[in-house]
Amino acid sequence: MNVSLSTHLFAFHDLDEAILPLFPRHGFSLAEIWAMQPHFPSGDFPAADAVARRMEEHGIRVASVHAPLYPDVRTYKKDRWYSLSSVDEAHRLESVAATARAAGWLARNGGGTVVLHTSFPAGQWYPHRWGAFLSSMNELLDAVPDGIRFAVENTPVDSGQVSVILDIVDRYPADRVGVCLDLGHAHIEENVLSAVREAGPRLIHVHASDNRGEKDEHLVPGKGAIPWNYVTAALRETGFDGPFTVELRDYTRGEKPTYKDFDQILSECRASLDRMFR
Repeated sequence: MNVSLSTHLFAFHDLDEAILPLFPRHGFSLAEIWAMQPHFPSGDFPAADAVARRMEEHGIRVASVHAPLYPDVRTYKKDRWYSLSSVDEAHRLESVAATARAAGWLARNGGGTVVLHTSFPAGQWYPHRWGAFLSSMNELLDAVPDGIRFAVENTPVDSGQVSVILDIVDRYPADRVGVCLDLGHAHIEENVLSAVREAGPRLIHVHASDNRGEKDEHLVPGKGAIPWNYVTAALRETGFDGPFTVELRDYTRGEKPTYKDFDQILSECRASLDRMFR
């Protein structure tokens, strides 16, 4: 499988010379950009293109972009989150525009996959939020070049279950829209092995992190309760060959950090991946 590292781990840092050398140092040549400002200036194309050039200099290819979930990572608990399923039409259109900017940047920098979430807030999905999301999906497909595929991600809420995601993606051509299966989310909301098999025919992208089945902890694979040997075997059975994107949380922060630095997190992660895919 093509293993990729999400910049979600570095969400409170710029993608600069303190961060980018970590990718080749720990064997990651593919990246998923967490497209939230100021970590990634998706609204400023020259600045975002400069990030792409620096990543290329370090031998890193951007395989995917996670569409922005909020305007600014530093104030996300205060700002209104972007929502492609908002029933407030002005808010929905603002969210579509933010997603289209990130997708447009990826199209100009080699193409790849844009990961989308379904609903914020999580409740009252059918019929109005469901209809709003389909409108957003249609508008994005019209606005973004064919070199971009959209992967709709399952989330640990009712409106993010794999059956709901499949109800969406089955309405669109497979070369434009597929499933992003977040294994950590599936482990919380449903059975992770069943989710892999259910999503299999439309599965184009994976998010990988671990948890204990209660909350979305974004732990290094192997540090929680997900049965990774069975999960990777199930992925192989489906024929999945897309990006297996490790999406970790920054546990170097806080008063009693679990890790002393990013090197320690990524060394542990690389060892775990090597065991999984040897």
